Amino acid sequence: MSKTTARGWLVVAGCLALACGDDTSSGDTTSAEGSSGGTTVFMDSGTTVEPTTGGSTAGSSTGADSTSEGSSSTTAGVCATEFPAIVTDIDETLTLSDAEFFMQIGDGNYDPVEREGAAELIGAYAELGYRVLYLTARSEDIVLEGTGETAREATERWLLEHGFPNDPETTQVVLSEMFVVGDTAQAYKADALMELQGMGWRFDYAYGNATSDIGAYADAGIDLGATFIIGDHAGEGGTVAVAGEGWVEHADMHLPTVPAVCQE
Repeated sequence: MSKTTARGWLVVAGCLALACGDDTSSGDTTSAEGSSGGTTVFMDSGTTVEPTTGGSTAGSSTGADSTSEGSSSTTAGVCATEFPAIVTDIDETLTLSDAEFFMQIGDGNYDPVEREGAAELIGAYAELGYRVLYLTARSEDIVLEGTGETAREATERWLLEHGFPNDPETTQVVLSEMFVVGDTAQAYKADALMELQGMGWRFDYAYGNATSDIGAYADAGIDLGATFIIGDHAGEGGTVAVAGEGWVEHADMHLPTVPAVCQE
């Protein structure tokens, strides 16, 4: 496969948006994490506010063996046959916007801006025993200007430099083999998830920002109540909306409810 130059990618950047510019809503019901008082807001034809306890999200559930105490752990034996994990998109989910990667394509020395609290959030899951899948629509054939790095090399370097979990035994970085957008991006991501599920990965939590993320996670059977979406499509399709531009408040509310796994 021929390498795609940075200049060529910048030409198509406006329509690319790494599958994050989809306009199609995947549902009418929106759930959102409260911005104060531990509340959860559910919005359809009207708006209701339901209180939560212990910082948990009302109406949400996860694939993990949840308990009332965030410090409780699932039995270590389950990890002999399946591997509790999370999946996260990268662009506009861990980074502030899609434009960050476009800028890095044009200048390989540019450091994409991270959403506040992103590395700490993903790191906390790793410390609790979860495997981490970084699933991005970035194409393997992109080459950055200036450094000559491939998209994979630049992505892995950025994750390392920003302190994200990168243990090769418990993390994976998956890029697309070719240019994908919209429905194609959704199908690619769903296939990647289901392939790992066939290898024993159990995705208990999911993070993204695009309708292609929402669709792919749903196609792979990930619980909508454990699918956290930030940005313009937050809460669509029955997912949990994350307000604001960062992950700090979400982590403070959500992480105490997450059980530890695969620990003696």
